[in-house]
Amino acid sequence: MTGISCDTIDKAMMARCIELSRIAVSKGEYPFGAVIALGGQIVAEAINSSRRDGDVSRHAEIIAISYAQRRVGLERLRRCTLYSNIEPCAMCAYCIREAWVSRVVYALGSPVMGGLSKWNVLRDDGLSDRIPEIFGAVPEVVSGIMLAEAQQAWRDWSPFAWEMIKLRGLLTAPPTQDGHIHVRPAHSRSFWHYLHILFMRSTQPRARIGHPLKVPHD
Repeated sequence: MTGISCDTIDKAMMARCIELSRIAVSKGEYPFGAVIALGGQIVAEAINSSRRDGDVSRHAEIIAISYAQRRVGLERLRRCTLYSNIEPCAMCAYCIREAWVSRVVYALGSPVMGGLSKWNVLRDDGLSDRIPEIFGAVPEVVSGIMLAEAQQAWRDWSPFAWEMIKLRGLLTAPPTQDGHIHVRPAHSRSFWHYLHILFMRSTQPRARIGHPLKVPHD
């Protein structure tokens, strides 16, 4: 993806998340969509499946991580960016940290359920400092990408529900920096992290990136 800026890639991937959130609505789900990308190429994407499967754990981010692990392997997943139209919840944030995803980008904040703004799982150094063999270092977190478009998708899903969501402060604009975009830098890996990476490289076969997995539309 030489010559294409990170900002351009982020907007393209978030646009896909928002498109997926609209697809989710057409399937009877809430408007959540997630994409995992490496080097500007989509390697996995998903919508929520909680209502259709009757399974509260089937969040878009978790499904996308599951697809990506099988598609590119854990080593390359650690160099990926996870995109979501909504700030990942605490459950999803734990999966993100355990998968060692190095970058997280979302549009709307979730101050009641968010894995950053409420529970701070995404930015908690204690996870990686105390259990470096399980949890990756704190990822870079970028919020507020395509904020207006993400809001419009929720408004189109249900104007009344969206007004109630805003009134109760469930989904909000994240803290701003240079406009709507707020960047929280990644933290450096510890010595133990580097040892673990070397160990994993010596024991796991490398996976190839092929065509992206597409979200099922049936």
